[in-house]
Amino acid sequence: MSDEKILSVGVGDIQVAKAPIIITTYLGSCVAVCLYAPLHKVGGVIHFMLPKAGPTHEGLILKKEKYADTGIPELLRQLKNVFKLEKDAFVAKIFGGANVVKSVSRQFGQENVEAAGEIIKRLRMNILASHTGGEKGYKIMFDLNTGKVNCTVFGGPPIEY
Repeated sequence: MSDEKILSVGVGDIQVAKAPIIITTYLGSCVAVCLYAPLHKVGGVIHFMLPKAGPTHEGLILKKEKYADTGIPELLRQLKNVFKLEKDAFVAKIFGGANVVKSVSRQFGQENVEAAGEIIKRLRMNILASHTGGEKGYKIMFDLNTGKVNCTVFGGPPIEY
């Protein structure tokens, strides 16, 4: 791992890159969707907060990356623009969506996971792996050399997907 550069993805953000890069983020009820083109060793991650963008002011969504319904297509658009690849080149992996806030009756994590799955299915992309739910946060490290994601649920060992 000494030659790789690490990029962090913040909440409501996207990072796209080409190997040798590792993209990392920390998740609670938020979800990360990792898209990877294995033949080209390029990929990207979105870290979104909510399943759907709500009503907008004058039709403008100020931060597409905060929402699954606008952010996942935006991730794909950025990958296509930067690397000139069509969506068929990419496979998906999904992580996060934990129920970390017990005092809230709404299950934001589960809603985020369901939204990600529906959107990726609608885009006709394959989901190769996922680790979602639970009650603890996650750290993921997405290696663009291999397409593998090391996922650590807080307090547990890393698992490779």
